[in-house]
Amino acid sequence: MSYNAKRSHSLVPNKLTPIFRNKMRKEPSPQQQQRLLRKNAGVCCVCKQRGLGVNFHHIDGDNSHTVDENLAVLCVKDHDAHHRPYAYSEFNHLELGAKRIQEYKESWEAFVAEAAKPHPKILAVINIYGIESTVHSMRVTFQWQNEKVEFERVYHLLAGPPEKWIDSAISEILWLGKGIKIVTVDKLFEVQYCPACSSSLSNTIDESYVKRLTDESWKTNSVCSIYVNPDQPSLAILIALKDEIVYEGHLHQCGNCLHYACNKYDERIPIAKKQGIRTQATRIVEKIIDEWQPSETLIGTGDHNKPCLVSDLELPYCWERPKK
Repeated sequence: MSYNAKRSHSLVPNKLTPIFRNKMRKEPSPQQQQRLLRKNAGVCCVCKQRGLGVNFHHIDGDNSHTVDENLAVLCVKDHDAHHRPYAYSEFNHLELGAKRIQEYKESWEAFVAEAAKPHPKILAVINIYGIESTVHSMRVTFQWQNEKVEFERVYHLLAGPPEKWIDSAISEILWLGKGIKIVTVDKLFEVQYCPACSSSLSNTIDESYVKRLTDESWKTNSVCSIYVNPDQPSLAILIALKDEIVYEGHLHQCGNCLHYACNKYDERIPIAKKQGIRTQATRIVEKIIDEWQPSETLIGTGDHNKPCLVSDLELPYCWERPKK
């Protein structure tokens, strides 16, 4: 495409503009502006960057239709990106059209409202990148319960020393809401990139585990049920909140490994020779219970359809290797 062709495209007005050209523009009142700023935490609903000047954009292109539902808070850059989409060379998954802005507005205003609640069902997830000898960056991902990422903040060595990253992240979280749960992933990540736009990918917390962290009824209404097969080296774990199953896992002996499979991963753990297999299997189950912290744990064995409840997790001898 020639330079002149690019230039002509950047001058094309928004498609909705001619329809409302003869209508009188109506600016939002000061009270309306303050209300919208509160709903959007004072930032652009697209980029969520603090400290930037913002405009009140008429989503449908009608400058006289000045109602809250039709006004989006946009920073100068995103406002300009909407009106002059061909003036920007950077690649985006979706153009910043009216429909996309409406989606950003509704999602962000809902997120801000949720963050203000005493027990919001959202998380701030801290991921750290690098290797043990060199940590080079940190990402704070603000996500919904269903794992949808609302926005992120990235900190790296060029922006400041690592000891300042946590202070900045905490300040960012408190800006939105004092009740937001913070989860720090206990491992170092390698940076992975989106094959479409080459931006780095996010790591989020599983939807079921978000319920364990954010649902206040978890402390009283969550149950872990463990069924121990009396005849074979296998057991099943089921965790539920009220009547909803949030986690299922199965553990059995497979050759020289303990094979554990659950909703999100499948793992084979080599059996250590110096410890009993039952001890190692019990430790895996105890780790899961400790991680999920159910309000009640029920252990059953015997008939699978009508298990007999027992007080302690004692695995049968069939878990041990047969002696040669």
